[in-house]
Amino acid sequence: MPVYYVSTAGNDANNGLGSGTPFKTIAQAVKKARAGDKIYVRGGVYYEQVTLQYSGAEGRPIVLQNYENEAPILDGSSVSASRGALIRISGKSYVRISGFELRNYTSPDSRVVQGIRVDGGSSQGVEIRNCRIHDIKTTYSGSNENRNAHGIAVYGTVKDAAKAIDGIIIDGNEVYNCKLGQSEAVVLNGNVTNFQVTNNYVHDNDNIGIDFIGFEGTANNGRAGVSSAYWDRARDGVCSGNRVSNITSRNNPTYRGDVCADGIYVDGGYNIIVERNIADNCDIGIEAASEHRNCATDRITIRNNLVTNCRGVGGILFGGAGRRNGIATNTKILNNTLYNNAPHIYIQNANSSTNEVINNICYKGTFLEGRQGNNRVSNNLTSNPRFVNMSAGDFHLQGSSPAIDAGSSVDCGALDLDGKPRIAGRAVDLGCYEYAGPTAYAH
Repeated sequence: MPVYYVSTAGNDANNGLGSGTPFKTIAQAVKKARAGDKIYVRGGVYYEQVTLQYSGAEGRPIVLQNYENEAPILDGSSVSASRGALIRISGKSYVRISGFELRNYTSPDSRVVQGIRVDGGSSQGVEIRNCRIHDIKTTYSGSNENRNAHGIAVYGTVKDAAKAIDGIIIDGNEVYNCKLGQSEAVVLNGNVTNFQVTNNYVHDNDNIGIDFIGFEGTANNGRAGVSSAYWDRARDGVCSGNRVSNITSRNNPTYRGDVCADGIYVDGGYNIIVERNIADNCDIGIEAASEHRNCATDRITIRNNLVTNCRGVGGILFGGAGRRNGIATNTKILNNTLYNNAPHIYIQNANSSTNEVINNICYKGTFLEGRQGNNRVSNNLTSNPRFVNMSAGDFHLQGSSPAIDAGSSVDCGALDLDGKPRIAGRAVDLGCYEYAGPTAYAH
């Protein structure tokens, strides 16, 4: 199967088939690549937009990646905002993007710019791995609704549950220093299913870090808030192993000083596991809510996460923000460690016995705000849990911790935040870490 090479010193009149005869542009290489082909891009700065032309096949993806340890950079400083994304994958399957830096793409008007965009439908097996995406920005000063940018955007736009963007993997990327308007650093919106968003570092952005969205009309001909539109929601996926830090809308002109940016947000999603993530210094650490009336975010499990120093609104929130919004049902908030949040748990427009807040450690700060109502809240530790060294950010448990073996029987998952077995003693420990003995965390 052909292997193509691209170099800033190359020539698009070359055949691209050897390191001595590379293409000059990535765009030329993707015109040639078919299922099973690889494109290796040498280090250097490429001022272009790349749109994938063909699909790979199962077991034979089209691979677009950096050459060895070199660092190819896609720079958007001379790319028109009308072109949308530095890398676009529209309706294509079995494509793997890896090892790129994408930077400096700015919209001065109502056009939306993105580092990487995946859209359309009937798409399977797309992978975005180990990319650095930064300084993707909107500088537009017009209406809030038209001020948007994304680092990575996945939009399932086809109105058919059988034609979803299926099985996308977003892993090991870093997304930072983006000015997003009212949008998100990483977003999965509409008809997107069976996804994995894992091991990414999303930080220092001026709006939501990672978002899973439903009911916006993305896959429903623009008709937002239609509760029967099952296909118009991100669903059946995993958000795990990510770190989201320094996420705040404080200086975002869209919000006029309001602090309301989530580290991780499920807005109208369905059947999503949010586990083993770290959220620190965000306006909101993790939230499960619905922004559309009569629509529910449903079957969201938030477990084994560490949420610290989220003092703009709170640590973990669930339910719609107001009576004109939707609700949250079957939300499970289990075995998380929360420290120095204000408050730790915030119940919004949610009042169902299917919602559970169990086995969490919530220390230094108000435990709960909002109306508990029929939501089940039990067996949470709010007194001193005896962390190893909380001033140094070590929230493992000392051997004398009252959290050890104190957990109720819930679906706490197989692994704690460290990736170690979740139950090591008689019962699961409270919080996100399982105690593993007196020498496990020695300093």
